[in-house]
Amino acid sequence: MSRFEDNPFLHSLGATIESWGDGQVAIRMALQPSHLNRQGALQGGVVCALLDAACGYAGIDPDSTEQNHSVTISLAINFIGSIKSGEVLATGTVTGRGRKIYFSRAEVTAPDGRILASAQGSFKYGGPRLTAETPATVI
Repeated sequence: MSRFEDNPFLHSLGATIESWGDGQVAIRMALQPSHLNRQGALQGGVVCALLDAACGYAGIDPDSTEQNHSVTISLAINFIGSIKSGEVLATGTVTGRGRKIYFSRAEVTAPDGRILASAQGSFKYGGPRLTAETPATVI
């Protein structure tokens, strides 16, 4: 079983799952000062992370033992608006799938419904293939 709560990066952002299943997901996040850029607006990298998560989680089944993990193959993002406070909602929807790869789209919206960013991507079922022979050391 894949659990959203097991994702330490999304957990560190304060992102929470609102709904998940049937090829769709909704992820909510309250903005914190650490999410903002120098202009005081939501940092683009945080938006990218939410879009990637929404696209990715939309295609996996939280109750499946076979298709419960995926990796991003490609992700195209369009930034449309900005926000400085409040919360955002990232919604993802599967648009097509095969045996090993699926396609999805996502949007991040403000509380008033304004679209802040959108994305579409392709994802492969399964976990990442690690290529390093030895673990990295932290200096």
